Amino acid sequence: MAVGALLPRLKERPAVAVVLGSGLGGLAGEVADPVRVEASEVPGMPVPRVAGHTGTLLSGRLAGVPVMVLAGRVHTYEGYSAAEVAFAVRVAAEVGCRALVATNAAGGLDPTLEPGDLMVLADHVNLLGDNPLRGAPAFVDMIDAYDPGLRSAAARAGADRGMPLREGVYVAVPGPSYETRAEVGMLRAIGADAVGMSTVPEVIAARAHGLKVAAVSVITNRCGAPTTHEEVLEVTERARPHLRDLVLALLPAAAATA
Repeated sequence: MAVGALLPRLKERPAVAVVLGSGLGGLAGEVADPVRVEASEVPGMPVPRVAGHTGTLLSGRLAGVPVMVLAGRVHTYEGYSAAEVAFAVRVAAEVGCRALVATNAAGGLDPTLEPGDLMVLADHVNLLGDNPLRGAPAFVDMIDAYDPGLRSAAARAGADRGMPLREGVYVAVPGPSYETRAEVGMLRAIGADAVGMSTVPEVIAARAHGLKVAAVSVITNRCGAPTTHEEVLEVTERARPHLRDLVLALLPAAAATA
């Protein structure tokens, strides 16, 4: 039903899905000649309940690439299942997207990560306690879930623009509370460089549909030190110009690999 409701409204089939995380929705305003659809207008699509996530789908072009942009996302801590969190990505795949570029805000576990740094995801650990494929088993290979070619394209784009990029492992936790010092130590011990509450269900669903994936975290704080959601949004706003440039540079590469 969702695809049937959405397709007639699109001017062209999108090639790349873009998910904009906490406080990062400004890029949606750059979509050329957009078709705007609210999540509430798409049958079955969950609606965000958190500040910084608008829950709007936009179809148009960014950097000359036909895209479907999800400005904001839902999370399991809002009471949604992993399958519901991944719903928008599944819809994007079914209307034509063959690659996903996802962004998020994350806390830095690696002590060398600074607030405002951009970290390209090389891998992830799923500690959400849920999987979007649960109930409809699909034994999807998650080795190299984050496409090596797109990771290389991100590194080149960063170097070309004088943007220092990090690469690391993201761990997804349920939230919505931030981590205790003991939890920070545990997450670091299992090999994670940054921690957040999103992205992983979308990536798993994208891989189940055969999409190539790139993902970037904005490091908003050092884990283990006091922080607030308002501070997270403030740091993402400062980092937004660099993230914008990186996403725009990645889009042609994502479309080419799709």
